[in-house]
Amino acid sequence: MAGLEGTRPTGHGRARGLVSSRVSGERVDVATFAPSPDLAPYVADYWASRWDLPPEAPHRVELLADPSVHIVFETEQSRVVGLSTQLWRRELRGRSFVRAVKLRPGAAQAFLPCAASHLTDRITPFLELFPDATALEPQVLAPVEDEAGLLHIEAWLRARVRTPEDPKVALATRVVAHIAAHPEVTSAAVLADAFELHPRVLQRLFRDHVGASPKWAIRRARLQEAALRLEAGWEGSLADLAAELGYADHAHLTRDFQSATGRAPASFRRDVWT
Repeated sequence: MAGLEGTRPTGHGRARGLVSSRVSGERVDVATFAPSPDLAPYVADYWASRWDLPPEAPHRVELLADPSVHIVFETEQSRVVGLSTQLWRRELRGRSFVRAVKLRPGAAQAFLPCAASHLTDRITPFLELFPDATALEPQVLAPVEDEAGLLHIEAWLRARVRTPEDPKVALATRVVAHIAAHPEVTSAAVLADAFELHPRVLQRLFRDHVGASPKWAIRRARLQEAALRLEAGWEGSLADLAAELGYADHAHLTRDFQSATGRAPASFRRDVWT
């Protein structure tokens, strides 16, 4: 089997949507790997992370997550992490490592035995969903090299993927990708028109294959972009940023950003570098 291709996280060298302290996060090693071409329609990337942190100096991960499902392997804690509609938080302490796959937004039902909405805002033990895969955790975690362990995840996914390709999975992944690529899409109605879908059909597609509503996905994409630009040193006004991201005014952007991250944009820009 061919090796996986190493990649860099999107967004200024970090994972898109990561809003925790950049300085503190430098103590955690993260690597990402591109999927093989046959799984690229379903897999966004594979990733591995390891840390060795003293108990008195943990690192708190804070993430405005993509609308993705992750399958995460960690010793005796392997799990399926559904889409998180809130700010994702985890405090890393001590020494550990994980190897995982991030499914492409909209592609969850290519592998999972349930609708994506059944997993939203939930962490489900891996074996609860896949009781026949008891050997997979040690296979994934035993190799010294991350790539060798991740190849076991890829082989398992390849054996599970539904063939022929489900047209609803393909449509769902295209629709979510369209949101990220087209910031002018500011409402579910505009999105439905772009794909000539009845609004109820669009809502059902997102419930089953994404795990949240189209309105939520549009809002999350805009907030991620706002965080990226602020971290990169946005030099314009908040009103300019709000206008570029399709908000009615900067007050609306500030309310949305504070609701999602717990910080106003100006505070976030300061805190992310401390």
